[in-house]
Amino acid sequence: MHPPGTLRNDVDPFVEPLRENELLINLITDVSGASRDDVVRRFVREHRDPGTNVREALRQRGIKPYVWSEELEAFYAATDSFLYESLVWNRTSMKNDMRQWIGAHLRRVSDSPQRILTFGDGLGLDAYYLATIGHRVTYFDVSQKCSAFARRIFERGDLEVEMLADPMQLSRDAYDDVICLDVLEHVPDPVSLVGWLSELLCDGGHLAVHAPFYFLHSSVSTHLRCNQRFSGNVGRLYKPFGLHPVDGRLFWNPLVLEKRQEGEKGSSSRPPWSVVAGGALLALGRFWSLPHATAARSLALQSRSRLKAMAAELDDEGVA
Repeated sequence: MHPPGTLRNDVDPFVEPLRENELLINLITDVSGASRDDVVRRFVREHRDPGTNVREALRQRGIKPYVWSEELEAFYAATDSFLYESLVWNRTSMKNDMRQWIGAHLRRVSDSPQRILTFGDGLGLDAYYLATIGHRVTYFDVSQKCSAFARRIFERGDLEVEMLADPMQLSRDAYDDVICLDVLEHVPDPVSLVGWLSELLCDGGHLAVHAPFYFLHSSVSTHLRCNQRFSGNVGRLYKPFGLHPVDGRLFWNPLVLEKRQEGEKGSSSRPPWSVVAGGALLALGRFWSLPHATAARSLALQSRSRLKAMAAELDDEGVA
């Protein structure tokens, strides 16, 4: 245990629940109510072909990929297929690099615990990481199955993470930071969601986002084609709500924006060159996403070397 009110610097972004295949299989079996044999089969398939469970579930229900519909909205809330897709994404080096970068960013901003909302956090692994560091974390996700999984890992880790069943419980100016990763590209009205999230931030608070709007691929069947127009678009999506880019990585994985009034001096008067250059590159994805999608697929394939090793480990353990 670390002293209350202090932050840890030794937390691995590849958090403890991600490390044990048997634990993950048992958790998914418990949450989904599926048979162990079915869970093992889908668990292994997802490692070998990320996105396969969501893709197959959409096909079985006759839901068109990349297009918003009432059926897709109901699918988000009820399906268990995101248990597999989210788990495998959280085991990639790309996702863990992003999680670690956010932890380092928060330390640069303040050496004190922050009030953080992880919105659309799926399995709760970002909340788990940030709470383990020592931040005060609130979690929300629309998926019933993912929320049940998150509750179990928080309890297992003896972490005090507040879980919200209804986002309307949230109040204005309640958070120092909102973490919203891989959510905006899935929703039919990203502008309204960003506006609402900005209201939850206190003045000077930060919104960390990752939203590859340009990326349409079979591994991400629920990214919406209509949202490509927001790729690299700070002026349309963030600035109307007083959110200004102050930090981030080249391809906005993630991008950090600070809430402040126009003309008000913030922690940085202008974003680093990498964020500006990345925005210009991502803006091309509004009109021609092939180069961006190809690059994203290439990076994903590099990251999947870890997944291939895990699939081989499953074979060696006799799980598969």
